[in-house]
Amino acid sequence: MITTFDQFHKVLPDSIAYLVNGEVFPFTVPKPDPFQVIEQARNDPKTRITKGERGDRIFLTLQEPDTDFRTLPLAESLKTPIHLSLFDLGPMRESDGALAEIIRKVYLPLTQLWKSHGLRWQKVYPILFLSGPNCSTNYHWDPSSVLIVQLHGRKRFHSLKSPEYWCSDNVLEQKHEAMVRPTGLSEDDILIYELEPGKAIWSPCKAPHWLDAYDETAFTLSIAFTDISTDTNTPAEMQIL
Repeated sequence: MITTFDQFHKVLPDSIAYLVNGEVFPFTVPKPDPFQVIEQARNDPKTRITKGERGDRIFLTLQEPDTDFRTLPLAESLKTPIHLSLFDLGPMRESDGALAEIIRKVYLPLTQLWKSHGLRWQKVYPILFLSGPNCSTNYHWDPSSVLIVQLHGRKRFHSLKSPEYWCSDNVLEQKHEAMVRPTGLSEDDILIYELEPGKAIWSPCKAPHWLDAYDETAFTLSIAFTDISTDTNTPAEMQIL
């Protein structure tokens, strides 16, 4: 658990995931309406909807879904196993958007808080990730460091205790084709964190991880930081998108 900025500064260069709380994440996270989130997200043409099938590789997540999620009745959509991602929240963050309160009370103040404590980045932007019942993101790594904030439902977050052992730089450069969970992993090699609404996890850039939803739809606001560091002498654009 990371609770202070002194701790956060020390672990920032590492590839280990941590729960985040205390002065680093002091926010009470509003509870969005899941029906409003689904309705607005699935009607956005930029939203990617995939199968989210649980397994050992990212390609299972990214398969085409079996149903037309955009046309399902709302009550049914909340029970449907799919994976949804939206990298540009657009209208969802405007005054009448499903995530407007989250943006106003968590995302924007967090960027200012971290900036005031010596963190620097090229850009930061919010992403919506939604997993239907028993769906998964499966084993993968991200091109940016991400603060994962659970908004609704529960997910189990898995990461590696020694990511550099399992994923050399050569493997990381292969992108999707290499995103397959190593067969030699044991329980002793894996860090597991339970994500409930209001909880947050720091997942470093290119750190392998996977998230499993339980038997209900769950979604996060994932805050992506490009080239985050504590080097205040290095010029950074500090874009907040």
